[in-house]
Amino acid sequence: MDRSERESRSDDDTEYEDEEVDPRIQGELEKLNESTDDINRCETELEDARQKFRSVLVEATVKLDELVKKIGKAVDESKPYWEARRLARQAQLEAQKATQDFQRATEVLRAAKETISLAEQRLLEEDNRQFDSAWQEMLNHATQRVMEAEHTKTRSELVHKETAAKYTAAISRMKQLEKKLKRTINKSKPYFEMKARYYLQLENLKKNVDERQAKLSQAKGEYKTALRNLEMISDEIHERRRSSAMGPRGRGVGQRATVFQETRLQLQDESDGISMASVCFDDEACGGSSFMSEEDSETRSTCSVGSSPSSPQELLSSCPFASSSTSSCTSSSPSPSPTPSSPALPSRPCSLDLPSTVSLSDFGLISPVLGPRSECSGASSPECDLERGFYEFRKYSFTEEKV
Repeated sequence: MDRSERESRSDDDTEYEDEEVDPRIQGELEKLNESTDDINRCETELEDARQKFRSVLVEATVKLDELVKKIGKAVDESKPYWEARRLARQAQLEAQKATQDFQRATEVLRAAKETISLAEQRLLEEDNRQFDSAWQEMLNHATQRVMEAEHTKTRSELVHKETAAKYTAAISRMKQLEKKLKRTINKSKPYFEMKARYYLQLENLKKNVDERQAKLSQAKGEYKTALRNLEMISDEIHERRRSSAMGPRGRGVGQRATVFQETRLQLQDESDGISMASVCFDDEACGGSSFMSEEDSETRSTCSVGSSPSSPQELLSSCPFASSSTSSCTSSSPSPSPTPSSPALPSRPCSLDLPSTVSLSDFGLISPVLGPRSECSGASSPECDLERGFYEFRKYSFTEEKV
């Protein structure tokens, strides 16, 4: 069992080796390898940046502690001044930014107003120029820009005033503390200057760490994308191999029933053709005149039911009253029984010579299939056929005894 499985697996492996490799796999594998290299490099750089940040932080902490021990209480006494100085520097930066925004809004407003003035001037200079919808749309757009520029200018102007007031208050607070704590400020100046340098250095290192972290996240995203693409390609290949191994789809379960129905319909058509042929044969055999009575039709159908005779003689011999002198096929006009001097009519297949005392309507047994409709509710069930045959047989027996 294991040997056969190994042979089948080896055959499958040989077949799969002969299959052409999808070119997309090579590209995705290259992307996967590149992403792996990028991830390793970014992780190494990130770890180095974090290590450097930690080392600088530890160094700054150690040196600042040494200065605090060396300087003493002057550091704590001069802290309000250095805090006010920091706030003043921050307020100055905010005021500078607000000033730039205000200047930019002023320039935009001026340009928008110039656009409107030039448009109105050109409209007035050209006499044949009509104030159409395009011109109206351009003026509306320029007016909208003017309104937005005015709104931006007003907002930036308010921000500029607030930041300027804040900067002025911070500068005045710093100068007051400078006059009050001039001696302690000079004594603690080395500590705060070193602290500012280390703070700036740590900020730069932190920014470097954030950049390395972003690159690492991007490389991991590319790696996940390459893996997902490889999985999709693998699923497509397995699905294609599975479909090729299964082969073309055969006829389903429902198709067999359809074949049986077609066969049954074909057999039914053939049986209908045979029945129609027998009816045509009976019509040709009993076709002396075009108008027949109802009794003659029933008699003819009686002879056509049963086993199919091969010749008219067998048909005549099978009929019970073939030796009678009365013919069953009559013309449209009623005529008396033939005289001995009249020429004898040619005997026809399926015709009966019945005694004059017997009525053709009494032979209901001759057509057991076509019984009275009132005796049965169905049209072609076996129970109905038996019921009609039994009824006609009793009727025939009673008539025969009567005769």
